[in-house]
Amino acid sequence: MLFIRKFIIFLALTWSFFSTAQPPLSPVDSLHQQILKMPASPAKVKKLIALNEKAHYDRPDFIEEALETAKNIYDINGIARAYNAKGLVAKQNNNFLKSIEYYKRALVFLDKSKDTVLKINCLNNLGVSLRKINDEKSAYKYYMEAYNLAKKKQDKILMARVLNGIGNVFVNTEEYKKALFYFKKSLALEYENQNLKGQEYNFANIGESFIYTKQFDSAEYYLKKSLQLAKLLYKPVPPAIEYNLMGFLYKNKGDDKKAIYYYNLALPVLKKQKIKRYVANTYINRGLAKLGLNEFNASWKDIQKGLVIAKKIKSKENISLAYNAMVQYYAKQKNYKKALEAHILAEKFHDSIVNVTAKNNIISTQILYETKEKDEKIKKLAKEKAYQKLNSRRNFWLMIAILVISSAIIIFLYLFFSLRRKNKDLELEQKNSAIQSYILKIKELEKKMKEKGLDKIDLNTKLKTMDLTKREKDVLKLITEGYTNDQIAEKMFISKNTVKSHIKNIYMKLDVKNRIQVVRKLQSI
Repeated sequence: MLFIRKFIIFLALTWSFFSTAQPPLSPVDSLHQQILKMPASPAKVKKLIALNEKAHYDRPDFIEEALETAKNIYDINGIARAYNAKGLVAKQNNNFLKSIEYYKRALVFLDKSKDTVLKINCLNNLGVSLRKINDEKSAYKYYMEAYNLAKKKQDKILMARVLNGIGNVFVNTEEYKKALFYFKKSLALEYENQNLKGQEYNFANIGESFIYTKQFDSAEYYLKKSLQLAKLLYKPVPPAIEYNLMGFLYKNKGDDKKAIYYYNLALPVLKKQKIKRYVANTYINRGLAKLGLNEFNASWKDIQKGLVIAKKIKSKENISLAYNAMVQYYAKQKNYKKALEAHILAEKFHDSIVNVTAKNNIISTQILYETKEKDEKIKKLAKEKAYQKLNSRRNFWLMIAILVISSAIIIFLYLFFSLRRKNKDLELEQKNSAIQSYILKIKELEKKMKEKGLDKIDLNTKLKTMDLTKREKDVLKLITEGYTNDQIAEKMFISKNTVKSHIKNIYMKLDVKNRIQVVRKLQSI
């Protein structure tokens, strides 16, 4: 009995021990416990921020602890570093407005700091977030500030990174030649740096830009180079983003089967890595490729999946892409009403992304930057020659001449763009006036036609004798009734370009040049 009693007590103690035992700490939490024991110092702040990076930006509590520690010891660099880290976390969660706020707060402290590298990285990060909310003008401004600092520091790694960001600004504004210029400039620096990761990223960006300009052979060349490097750098993880771009290339080339093959390779990896923007993009583009193969049900499911994800992360580019895909889907199904509704939504989102004013602002900022750069060179030249008394006068007048020329160029450009805009406004007014006059003449002719007996029955009889297609005859009838191109397109459920094409054929077949001549021709038959 005594043995049994002792055994029961042993079991009870064992159960109590295991039931109250704490689960083992993860490696990250274990390191965190060690860091917390450190005294408050800049080193502790750095370690807490680095630990958040180690946790894949998934532990914002570490950054809050770092920020509090930095504030307590008034570590300016630490405060800036913490706000920059908070910006990175917000960007990871697609909260770009919040990330912009944090980066700007970081810059307030970095202006008092001597950490140039951190300031360049913060400016670059700010440029990325501004790009994501389609504020290209501000993004360009901060990128250029980062580039100037990196250039002054002669840091080619940072220079290459910033140039990549500037290239992406021009991709956003659909100015692909400028984008290619900056990507290639960045690539040249990455070759100097022997940075394979930077080369891989530039190859992908250059390839994507060539897709947009329909230069598919060049696009394929650069994307394959990017794919080759990605396989080398990221193995055993498949290069999902490159697969997505290869799918995009073949979709644009019209090879939908090959496009689907690459999208199928990309999608599971992107899901696993939780790169939601690319997941949405891949679903939508795969849906479009399936639509090209008339796989309607599968296509619709992919487009809808992509749209749901895009809306959750507020990705305007992908929302616009999804609605454009829906336009194509409904058009293939001949549901033109739904296609028109989707088209209106797509245009709404596209207009918010590609802003003409933003383009003009970028151009003006670019000019200001180039002028500023020239002024700095002039000042440097003047300073270097200040001690050479014999050449001082010549240098002074040289500086004045360059300033005058620079000012003249700026004034010329300003006047040129102003006159160009005024000319366009004037042309638009003249066209509107011509259209109104045109409509009045058509109405007058229509009245004369009725007076002379050119009614619908007579018109139908005359149309039978003409070598016109059924659609061309329908368009011709509407022309004689005084309808405009827009009204004809709406009435016949076709695009304005199709209307223009039919009218061009009518003019050619009737040997006339305008609507008035068309009506006169009908009267003379």
